[in-house]
Amino acid sequence: MPSLADLLTPWGELRPQPAFDWQGPAGALPVAVAKFYRDVGPWGAVIYESVGPVGLTINTGGNPVCVPPLHKLWAQQDGYAWSRNPDNLLPGWRENWLVVATKGADPLLFDRDDGRILIASAGVGKAGWQPRAFAEDLESAFGGIATVANALTALGDDAFDEDFNLRPESRERVRTRLAQFLGSPDVMSRMLEAWRWYE
Repeated sequence: MPSLADLLTPWGELRPQPAFDWQGPAGALPVAVAKFYRDVGPWGAVIYESVGPVGLTINTGGNPVCVPPLHKLWAQQDGYAWSRNPDNLLPGWRENWLVVATKGADPLLFDRDDGRILIASAGVGKAGWQPRAFAEDLESAFGGIATVANALTALGDDAFDEDFNLRPESRERVRTRLAQFLGSPDVMSRMLEAWRWYE
């Protein structure tokens, strides 16, 4: 079974990042997130020196999943937990949520209470944020996302029909690879359902 780093390598440079790169409040970086950045370290390309590394952009079909480097992770909370600065807290956001990636405007959340990864939909309206359980931990989440992306890449243009719809056989190939990675067809189905991947 490939390591998490092996799965993510096609999507940008990986570089170990120490916990002191975190720009948020002291003590607010979860241990599991710090370990992910220390051991795997999504860094990405440096397109402009003034901007620095952009993190990973993982193409999974539709909106890509974007994972920032650690020194930009606190700023990633802007627009979700708070607006423009951490003093302007937004209603409906829970303190135990940390945005660790985005899929378009949809946040992937690390739940500080139990280490699970949740996914929520932007534009939730009056109902507030109602995140769905996506994965049991960071490794399952990002490994699963990369597995889907890598399977689609291997299929190439043949994954889609002339109208750019995902072919049924391509969908099944991706599902098979993801189930192999997660170790369970049931876990795979729950992840894709929460993700709403090609619904």
